[in-house]
Order: sequence, then C-alpha cells, then structure tokens
Amino acid sequence: MPPVSPTDDIPEPTGRVEIAESAIVAVIHETVLSCYGVVELGPNNRSALVRRLRRNDPSRGIEISVTDDHLEIELSIVAEYGTPIFTVAQNVMQAIKFQVENTLNMTVDRVNVNVDGIRVSPAAEKTA
Repeated sequence: MPPVSPTDDIPEPTGRVEIAESAIVAVIHETVLSCYGVVELGPNNRSALVRRLRRNDPSRGIEISVTDDHLEIELSIVAEYGTPIFTVAQNVMQAIKFQVENTLNMTVDRVNVNVDGIRVSPAAEKTA
C-alpha cells in the first residue's frame, strides 16, 4: 500500500481568489521603499496641486495594469543622490518582480522604472 499524505483525503476547495488592486499596490509600495537607493515614490502627475494632495497616498508613483493574472507595472521613484541610478532601477525591477510573483502568485510581465528625481535622503542630511 502506498504511503498516504495528509492532503490526499482533503477535497480541493472550489471558488476563486480575487486580489484587489489596492493589495497589489501595497505590496509594490512596501517593496519599492525597501530597496537600496530609493528615497521615495515619485508623482505620477506633474501638477503641483495633485502632488501635494497625494503626498501620503500609497498608490502615488505606482500605476498597474492587470490582465487575468498578469501585471504590467509603471513606477516613478526618487533616487538617493550618489547612488548608481541604473543599478538602483534594475534592483527595483527585480525586487518587484520577485515579491509580487511570490506574494501574490501573479505573473509580472513588465516593470518600468522612471527616475523622476534625485534627492539627498533625510538620514544623509543629518550626518553631513
């Protein structure tokens, strides 16, 4: 008699799982801010009024397009002064792809990173 695993006798549940865009944005937001060389997410909109109103909005700087379980992500970031910007952008792309695919089980087809500015981070200003 073959060994029985604990999951052999458990029926597969039926139904579906829907992941809200706000949940996807939250994963992306936290991942981007944890990347070395990123000071903040940049604005999607160039209007000064819109930038001020959306300063604490977690979707600021993040645009996503969802088709089935496939994502295309457009990011706007502000990079740390003195960091290799191209390397920072590549690291953000890799981190987003890895985190979204592993956390949400969705396929990331494309991650575009736009560096909208360079800034000295508050931590670096204190040590200067």
